[in-house]
Amino acid sequence: MGWLFFQTWIWLLVAFVVGAVIALLLAYLLFPNERDAFKDVLEGGRS
Repeated sequence: MGWLFFQTWIWLLVAFVVGAVIALLLAYLLFPNERDAFKDVLEGGRS
């Protein structure tokens, strides 16, 4: 029965990683301008 528990957790982690990668790719493709939203904050603010 331990193999079933282990295999379930492995598939759960694989599905989570695949879903996170797909969500990240969709976010970059659908909202390309959002990447520069905090650009000035990361560069040290407006001088």
